[in-house]
Amino acid sequence: MATDEEIVEVTLSADEYDRLRDVTDDPAAMVREATLGRVKLEEAIAFTRDGGFRESMGRERMTGEPIPRPPVGELVGFDVEAVADGESRLTFEAGPEHANPMGTLHGGIVCDVGDAAMGTAYASTLEEDESFTTLELSVNYLRPVWSGRLEAVGRVVERGSTIGFVECDVTTEEGKRVARLSSTCMTLREDRAAGR
Repeated sequence: MATDEEIVEVTLSADEYDRLRDVTDDPAAMVREATLGRVKLEEAIAFTRDGGFRESMGRERMTGEPIPRPPVGELVGFDVEAVADGESRLTFEAGPEHANPMGTLHGGIVCDVGDAAMGTAYASTLEEDESFTTLELSVNYLRPVWSGRLEAVGRVVERGSTIGFVECDVTTEEGKRVARLSSTCMTLREDRAAGR
């Protein structure tokens, strides 16, 4: 663990510094934020490599506070707010870094957040020795978004012994539906659940 006396310096070339000055008034703060963001991503990756939500300790963390971000959540920027009994709620702050060339929120990001909501909802129904994979994913985009806070609520509609059906609504803070998604999931057991 670092002490207050330990300082890490980052040396930038003149070109790198100028590039940073083109986009921010505080290059040092931007480098710090990027570095800490990378640390959070590495922590999320380590959690997943250790079994993530498939392991009993991870399953307990799924219903704890705060719920850890999966690596893709760290990368995209969504938070898992609640997961229990076949339902999950994720939040996401859409910003300019998520824009497509037209300036609106990229549809793949909306799909990814909805997919994560459905996946965590389905994962909450699994037994300790089970995992799952998505067989089919469908998304209908209903309105464009430029920025703002979105909520994705995933819920298991049907859960058989092997196949399940999950739905998700992605909405704005005002409750306007941005997209509706559905997916078909297959429960994996034994060697398949462990990734073998």
